[in-house]
Amino acid sequence: MLPTIIHRAPSRRRGDFDFDRLFNGLLDLDRSSRSVAAADLYETEEGYGLELELPGFREAEIDVTVDRGVLTISGARSEEEEEKGRTYHVRERRNERFTRSFSLPASIRGEDVEAHLDAGVLTVELPKSPEAKPHRIAVGATK
Repeated sequence: MLPTIIHRAPSRRRGDFDFDRLFNGLLDLDRSSRSVAAADLYETEEGYGLELELPGFREAEIDVTVDRGVLTISGARSEEEEEKGRTYHVRERRNERFTRSFSLPASIRGEDVEAHLDAGVLTVELPKSPEAKPHRIAVGATK
């Protein structure tokens, strides 16, 4: 039988209590406690971009929808079936599901939203409507 392996985060000194880890765990600020779909949202002149970390997901396992001003991204994948003749001592790969929803500003054209997956990062491009883009106003002489 194999020995049990226990993973522990390194501490500063043996007697020190790690308050940061305690509070990050309580408030769910520690990235290691999230399973999937950590997101970054940014704005450009042309629109907004959303990037989600989705390691191990394939395009067919991800669903992106826009409905009534809400962008919803969800995904599901199932664990690999156990192979005959194997005895697993650790089984951390599992079924995984996630859903993230984001309210969109009225300036987003929902019908033009595009998404693509590359190296485990889903990028969603959210173009602004022409009216929402900054534009120059010509100044004329008074009559």
